[in-house]
Amino acid sequence: MTALTRVRIRDVRSVWGPPADIPLGEKVTVLVGPNRSGTSNVAFGIAAALDPQLRFEPSRDLPRGRRGTPSVELHPADGGVATVRWDPDDGTRTVDGDAAEGHAIVCQVTDRPLDLLERAARAGRGAVDTDALAAVVHDVAVEVIPEVAAVTVADDGDVVLVDDLGSAIPPPEARAIVALALACHLAAVDRPPAVTVVESPDAFLHPAGQGAMARLLVRVAEETGAPVVVTTTSPFVVPRVEEAMVVALARDAMGRTAVVGTAPGDGVQAPLLGGLLPDAGLGNVLDRIGWIDPETRGVLIVEGGTDEAYLRLVADELGRQSVFDGIEIRPAGGAMAASMSAIVLRAELDIDVVVLLDHDEMGRRARDTLTSRFGFDRATEVVTYADVYDGHPRGIEAETLFDVALLRRFVAERGRGVSHGEAVRDGITHVDLTSSGKSAFVSWVTEHVRVEHLNRWDALLDLIAERFD
Repeated sequence: MTALTRVRIRDVRSVWGPPADIPLGEKVTVLVGPNRSGTSNVAFGIAAALDPQLRFEPSRDLPRGRRGTPSVELHPADGGVATVRWDPDDGTRTVDGDAAEGHAIVCQVTDRPLDLLERAARAGRGAVDTDALAAVVHDVAVEVIPEVAAVTVADDGDVVLVDDLGSAIPPPEARAIVALALACHLAAVDRPPAVTVVESPDAFLHPAGQGAMARLLVRVAEETGAPVVVTTTSPFVVPRVEEAMVVALARDAMGRTAVVGTAPGDGVQAPLLGGLLPDAGLGNVLDRIGWIDPETRGVLIVEGGTDEAYLRLVADELGRQSVFDGIEIRPAGGAMAASMSAIVLRAELDIDVVVLLDHDEMGRRARDTLTSRFGFDRATEVVTYADVYDGHPRGIEAETLFDVALLRRFVAERGRGVSHGEAVRDGITHVDLTSSGKSAFVSWVTEHVRVEHLNRWDALLDLIAERFD
C-alpha cells in the first residue's frame, strides 16, 4: 500500500461517537491540543492500525462505557481503503483490504531509551549493532542538543548520552532523540519502521531545541520512508514545510476527542496554535516568522512597513543593495511586536536576528525588554535610529534621518496637514509628520531623494552591515 493520506478512527479510547478523520502529512503529522485532548489516543490508533504486534486491550483501549466495534480505516494515496478492526471482547485483530503493516516505533512520555530498544527486539527486528546505533544517536542528538559529546549503547540496550561537561542527559530528555535515531538506524539496515510515533518530543527542550526537533522530524521521515506522527503542546515543534500536516484536537463536553482544525505545515496555523499560547495573538507572530527561506542568513526586524520601504529605497539610491543580500527584512507592526517577533524567532531558528527600533518611548521600552529580560546584546542584536547620532538623542525615528531640508520641502508642497510642525529636542530639529503625512512621504521621497540627503542613512547601513557580518 502506498503512502497514507488520512486515517478514520472509530471507538478507540477517547474517540467515540462520530469517527475522527485525521489527515496525514506526506512526511510528518503533528497532533496538537491542550492537555487531555486525546492527541496520544489518536497517535495510538494510528500506530496500532499499522503494527499487528501492538496489542489492543479492550479494558484499556475501548472508550469507557462503550460497546462499539473499534476500527481504523487506512486511506492510501492511490485509492481504496483498508480497515483494521479489533474484537471488543478479546482484542482480536482482523483486517479488510490491503494494509501495509510492520513494526511501529512508539515513544511514550513515560518511556526510557532502554524500553524502546527492548520493544524493537521483541518485535523481531533482530539484534542491534550497538556501535552503529550509538553513532546514529550521536548524529541525531547534536542536531537538537549541540552539547552532546558522547553516546554509548550497552549490550543490554541501555543508552546513555553525555554532554561536554561529563553529565548524563536525563532519560526523559533523551528518549525522543533515541526513538528517532532508532528509526533511522533500522532504515539504514533495511528494517524501516512502518511508522514512528513520538509523544511530546518537545519535553525538556528549550524553544531553540524544539525548533531543531521540528527539522529533525522531517529528516527522519525522509530517511525511513515512513510517516512520523508526533503529539505536542508546543508550536515550535511544527515543521514549517508543505509535507507536514497540523491537526488540532479537542474534547467536547462529553469527553469525546474530535478534530477542530487542520493546516499544512507551510500554511496559516494561527487559529490552531493560538490555544497553545498564553496570548492567542502569538499564533499570528509564529505564522509570520515561521516562513523563512532556507537561504536566509539573517533577519532584520523593523517596526513597520515604512521602515522597510525606507531601507530598500536608500540602499538602492546609495548603491548598497548588497547590505541586504541574504537578509530578510520583517515589519512587525510596532515596537513591542518587533521585540516579541525577535524573541520567538531567535529561539526558533539558528540565524542572526537584529532588531531596528525608533528611539521614542515605545522603542526604548522594547529595547530594554530585549536587553534586560531576554539577553539580547545591545552591541550586536539591537539597533536604534539614534545610533547614528552622537549622544543617542531621544525621539529619533526613521524620517529624522533624512536631511531636514528635504522634509521641509515635502511639507511645503503637501501643506500643513502632513505635519504637526517642527520641534528641537536634544539639539536635533524634528519635522513631526502626521500619520497620513508619513504614509504620503514614503512615495514622495522615492521621487525626490538624492544621495546628499542620505548621510545618516548611509551610516545606518554601516551599522546594519556590521551586525550581520
